[in-house]
Amino acid sequence: MGVAMAATGLVLAVTLPSAQGADEFPMDAAAAVSLESPVTAGAQIPITFATPDIASALNPDGQLKETLKVNASNVAPQAAKGTLSAPLKHIETTSPFGNRISPITGQIGEQHTGQDFAAPCSSDVFVAAGGVVTFAGWHNYGGGNRVVVNHGNGLSTSYNHMSSLGVKVGQKLERGDQVGLSGTTGASTGCHLHFEVIIDDEVVDPMGWL
Repeated sequence: MGVAMAATGLVLAVTLPSAQGADEFPMDAAAAVSLESPVTAGAQIPITFATPDIASALNPDGQLKETLKVNASNVAPQAAKGTLSAPLKHIETTSPFGNRISPITGQIGEQHTGQDFAAPCSSDVFVAAGGVVTFAGWHNYGGGNRVVVNHGNGLSTSYNHMSSLGVKVGQKLERGDQVGLSGTTGASTGCHLHFEVIIDDEVVDPMGWL
């Protein structure tokens, strides 16, 4: 099949390939002329090959930016889901977001502010979306070695209990960049990653965004 573009519009010509046994299917002259005749579109007809600006599978940060055109607090759950990437190569929840019995104090009804994901010591930890590092250091309230990344318009993520940090405050990150290595620093009973999603300074369940 051959396709040609004319300066005044779009010209499409179709040529039928020869094939063994073709004479078994005779075609009348009128049909042959019809297939050989060019089909044109006038020069005034707009033709565009532009691709969408947002393609979530190929451009996840573009999808997130589009989602955050409104303040993060106003993002619907359906729009939020899947806009952040996993902070580990594989995620397996060991302690979910919400009320729980504290594994350290035994307190009933402790508010767990993120998702705990299983992670052997020194596993690579990745930023869940592009952004700027706003905190990288020791967290005095149990987070141990902690990194916080601001993704814009009220959305931040934090990565806690890491054995070492690989970023500094003010550093610009792209989705998937390494922020550190998992560990068990701070208020922790073993190596894992405590991952938080923060909307306008309030923690929410990360699984609504992953």
